[in-house]
Amino acid sequence: MRTILVTGADGFAGATLLEHLRQQGYTVIAGVRNRARKLALEQRFVRAMVCDVSDAINVARVIASMKPDGVIHLAGTARPVDAANEPLTAYQSIVSAAANVLDAVRRTIPRSRVLLISACDVYGRACDGTAPVTESTPTQPVSTFGSLKVTAESIAHTFHRNYHLDVTIARSFTHTGPRQSDRFFFGAVARQLANWNPRENGDRMELPDLDYRRDVLHVADVAEAYEALLLNGRPNEAYNVCSGTAPTCRELVETMIRATGLTISLEQTPPPDDNDESIPVLWGDNTKVCTDTGWQATRNATDAVTDVLHYHQSRVTTAR
Repeated sequence: MRTILVTGADGFAGATLLEHLRQQGYTVIAGVRNRARKLALEQRFVRAMVCDVSDAINVARVIASMKPDGVIHLAGTARPVDAANEPLTAYQSIVSAAANVLDAVRRTIPRSRVLLISACDVYGRACDGTAPVTESTPTQPVSTFGSLKVTAESIAHTFHRNYHLDVTIARSFTHTGPRQSDRFFFGAVARQLANWNPRENGDRMELPDLDYRRDVLHVADVAEAYEALLLNGRPNEAYNVCSGTAPTCRELVETMIRATGLTISLEQTPPPDDNDESIPVLWGDNTKVCTDTGWQATRNATDAVTDVLHYHQSRVTTAR
């Protein structure tokens, strides 16, 4: 396998995956949403194509013209809150997009491998904290985002069963690291700490969900797992991409605070009354991906949250 199309290549995980695959010697085609993003990537000498995954004709043209050996489908709504606020847009970017990509592969490059990126949110209430969830744990989504990811997975199974497509599913757990924006929890904390002024901000930080437990990977490990699954994942199988541990958000934020050298105490804000989609624990078992592909995480959650902090600190320094 030499040529790989990555949809959503300019997103957080997509940018890291793009860089990793290029370093491994693959010819990578970056699929992005619009011409402005295409031009931005081409300025970095990256081969890019406008590939709006919600547009079936656009996707079909890109795949037919590029004929990649493999497709890693990353594009789509990435935050549960966005799916809750804009369910139609999320449906188009998650469910319709999966069908568009798989159908384009079926019609023009049916022997190519496809990795569909799902999310740990499919487990929902099944993550009760008593033990890490395995791929055989029944899905119990509680959010719009999780439900749409379950539907996309069902479409992948259908394309394998009916058209024999070589498609594998990656259920990604929480990941962070360099380039993560402040639209995500750890990116937001990192930016806040990078800009912290004790005289203005004091010595107390208020955050939600500090007692939640999250299985956190470094984004670089996630990129390596995606490559391993594209090459060696079994068709029609789902794999947890996770660390197998689940520290509390409080523990990880305290790690970030220590890295700054600041003296800041944490205080949890009360949850909203209508927070029915919250999942207190997201904790996975990674035995299957490690056994089937040989992948192993080489970084821990401390590395991940420290690196996202350093990234935002460097941006503050550059701005000054």
